Amino acid sequence: MQAASRNTFVDGNWILKKVSNTTTGSVICDQFDCGDDDLNEYFHKDAVLHRQELLTQTYYLYLSQYPYVALALLDFCNDAVRFERYKNIIKIDPRKQYQYLPAVKLTRFGVHKELQRMSIGSHALNIVKKFFMTDNRTGCRFLTVDAYNKPSVINFYHTNGFEPFTDKDAAKLSRALYFDLKRLAVS
Repeated sequence: MQAASRNTFVDGNWILKKVSNTTTGSVICDQFDCGDDDLNEYFHKDAVLHRQELLTQTYYLYLSQYPYVALALLDFCNDAVRFERYKNIIKIDPRKQYQYLPAVKLTRFGVHKELQRMSIGSHALNIVKKFFMTDNRTGCRFLTVDAYNKPSVINFYHTNGFEPFTDKDAAKLSRALYFDLKRLAVS
């Protein structure tokens, strides 16, 4: 495992790289099909607009021997977790006084439809966890996601270590989940 640059992370033959606003970046997103019309439309059209407005950044996961084939697309933005609201589940040194804790939100995530159910999604999340733990430049304690509230989706995130912030959204269309990166920190 090694960090290749600020916007590229290398883990063996797996590479997580920021999509650029170049023709290559557009081709990578345009060719992607995760089988979900809403996600496909986002990655094909809306992701560029979100990047231009400085709202999100899109990354793609690929194997080094196939640099123009996106196995997965992931979109991120900055986030914050309100400590007071979740102090019963978030363990922080009691001597510290924080109103908000830094986080990165996974706003969109899709695995190419031909590669689903092959652990690519879990591998992508593990690489993302490593990416945000390696050379952590600004501080990032949590990965958060507002996941579709479907049993298969919630189970996927739960299997990958994500927990719900609360049960108050259990009947809503999406669930707010988090992964505490501190769990991976080496003492």
